[in-house]
Amino acid sequence: MPAVALRLTIRGVVQGVGFRPFIYRIAVRSGLRGYVTNTPGSVTVHLEGDPEAIRRFRELFREELPPAARVARITEQRVAREGFSGFAIEKSEQSGTALSTIPPDIALCPACLRELSDPNDRRFGYPFINCTGCGPRFTIVGRLPYDRENTSMSVFPLCTRCRREYEDPGDRRFHAEPNACPDCGPSLSVATREGKPVATDDPVGCVSDALRSGKIVAVRGLGGFHLAADATNEEAVRKLRERKHREEKPFAVMVTDLAAARSLARLSKDDEAILSSPSAPVLLVETLGNARLAPSVAPGLANLGLFLPYTPLHRLIFDRLDLPLVMTSGNATDEPIATGNDEAIARLSGIADLFLLHNREIVQRSDDTVVRSIGGKIYPLRRARGFVPAPVLLKTGDVPENASKLEIPPNYLTIRNVPGVKKLCVAGLGGELKSTFCILKEGFAYLSQHLGDLDQIPVREFYKETFDFFRRFLDAELSAVCRDTHPAYFTTSFAENIGAGRILSLQHHKAHLYALLAESGFSGKAVGVSFDGTGYGEDGAIWGGEFFAIDGMEMKRAAAFDYFPLQGGDAAVREPWRTAVGFLHDTFGPAEAGRIAASRFPDIGPERIGLLVDAISKKVNVVPSSSCGRLFDAASALAGICRKASYEGQAAMLLEGCIRKGRGTGTYPYTIRDGAGRLGIDWKGLIAGVVSDASAGTPAPVIARKFHDTVAEIVLEVTVRLAEGTGAGHVLLSGGVFQNVYLLRKLLTGFRQRKLKTLIHREVPANDGGISLGQAYFAAQTISGG
Repeated sequence: MPAVALRLTIRGVVQGVGFRPFIYRIAVRSGLRGYVTNTPGSVTVHLEGDPEAIRRFRELFREELPPAARVARITEQRVAREGFSGFAIEKSEQSGTALSTIPPDIALCPACLRELSDPNDRRFGYPFINCTGCGPRFTIVGRLPYDRENTSMSVFPLCTRCRREYEDPGDRRFHAEPNACPDCGPSLSVATREGKPVATDDPVGCVSDALRSGKIVAVRGLGGFHLAADATNEEAVRKLRERKHREEKPFAVMVTDLAAARSLARLSKDDEAILSSPSAPVLLVETLGNARLAPSVAPGLANLGLFLPYTPLHRLIFDRLDLPLVMTSGNATDEPIATGNDEAIARLSGIADLFLLHNREIVQRSDDTVVRSIGGKIYPLRRARGFVPAPVLLKTGDVPENASKLEIPPNYLTIRNVPGVKKLCVAGLGGELKSTFCILKEGFAYLSQHLGDLDQIPVREFYKETFDFFRRFLDAELSAVCRDTHPAYFTTSFAENIGAGRILSLQHHKAHLYALLAESGFSGKAVGVSFDGTGYGEDGAIWGGEFFAIDGMEMKRAAAFDYFPLQGGDAAVREPWRTAVGFLHDTFGPAEAGRIAASRFPDIGPERIGLLVDAISKKVNVVPSSSCGRLFDAASALAGICRKASYEGQAAMLLEGCIRKGRGTGTYPYTIRDGAGRLGIDWKGLIAGVVSDASAGTPAPVIARKFHDTVAEIVLEVTVRLAEGTGAGHVLLSGGVFQNVYLLRKLLTGFRQRKLKTLIHREVPANDGGISLGQAYFAAQTISGG
């Protein structure tokens, strides 16, 4: 049959993952001629050969796609034959820009681990070993396309043997941009906290000895520094807490392998698969009762954040140590993670006793990703290293006319056929806490890594720098940006200064649900439940216990918890007892509220309690709130679990952690009533029940379980009533409260029994780290008329 010629354009995570060598190999095996090349926005493949060879190529493409590659879209064109005599990998094209070609950082692969451990291999013990299947990617890139000269590896010229690998299409290091060896690549060094070099021929052994003796070591990694300490040494962990000013917030723990992880936590096969995956996230799992860990690692919590060594340097450290290590972000509390050697010594010298440094620069700072496992799949809590900058693929059934038969089911943004939509580019700017932003371009949603809380000036600078980076490399001419409706958020003013065509605003809890619509592709009737701690409401109140009737892109507030008086703003978040007094005030009245509070919180003192009750009665610095997150705080305080919080979410986390299997039965009373066009949830009976149990000496685990079961019952009852009234068959659960796994699993079971299909987050966090996707999705639909 006559030869044909096709040109394929492939988008997604297709650079830095061995994709061009893969295309070269299967094209040669299929007997095809042509070329493959990187462009800043895609990989282009030109194929010439008979139809049977093309068919074979398609088959191999599906069967042998590199594990780290993520194909998002393939289009193809019939073109004129150019008469190639063979197949080649051509030099990358330089014109145009697109971030989609930068892969996430990838954990150490089995092949490199074998070489690292082989005394006969030339990279034996080399802490920067990598190949096309693993190593740094996003964190070393400064310009596009993703080629060595555009990364921080450009200052390390390849030696003869490394260049031979780099240029050999049959080698797994073919065009592995960070490729290096001890003769030509980066190297380690050790410094004191004063920045003075430590003379040693064995940097890894030096810091391993320090860790074993109880010292704190700052370790330069992929996306920044870790602060490491022996997780079994209570004195070392407490010293780390004191120096880092991190009173009780849990630390993540790195262990040498899955066997070590099993000795500390209850793991399923799915958990083990997540821990061992190329993204190597921190996974929150249930701690075993006999786990050999210092009590201060995760005080009061039933869960532990575990992860495995994901760089060769980590692996070498654990080869010297038979200990679990605390590995926490290299920063003082609330600051961005440190990346540079000089920066780390300046910022961390008051925390670390010793510094393990290297001379491969970190261009993009990135914290570790944190996830849970729900239903055997990832449920994100913080999206960063290993996931960013891979785009979230917005799911619909639309397929362009020239979609390739190679397509691994396509994902596209649902936008009506409006002129100019193909060039649509919008941004969501996120919230104030757990900030991220999202740039949505041509159906791909690019979320930034976790950036931090924007009430801190250094985090605002980090946000602006990262936004500029993404915007530059995406060539993002923004048609619109969408921000939160809160008038005092940093992003509110930031939106005014970035030159977008239009500025839109979206209510916080709706943004949570739009994010879930975006990643799930759902379009129809549903009940959306959006529970968190704080969000500026459309009536000026602080929302956080909301139910919405969803019909396509339309959302209407259909139910909510009754307002309670929240006095003191952020002070109430830091001191849950203050929130509890607000609930007591509206449940029992001022006098009785004061008496109960004095009984439940004797350490606070009657004078402070009296002043607070008086301020609430006079509505001084009081804002009405429907926050479910604050309801959890109040219950935690009243049950005697957490009266003062040292980190965001602590009271609710300790309340969940207090639950014990088989302890506590029944629920507390509550009332659901119709009124003002929506259902109202009266929580007074619930608060009275908690107070009654606590006053009677009921154990905290019993109260905790009854409280959680009551909230679950409320959500189930309200949702079923709304679904019956609207004809909805789906439920969307979003917001930080649904990081509570006990509650989430209770609801998933309850909705399944009631024949309602539940959608939860799989791509972005349910907390505020995901709302930027919802904002961008809303903006895209709004300006396109979708």
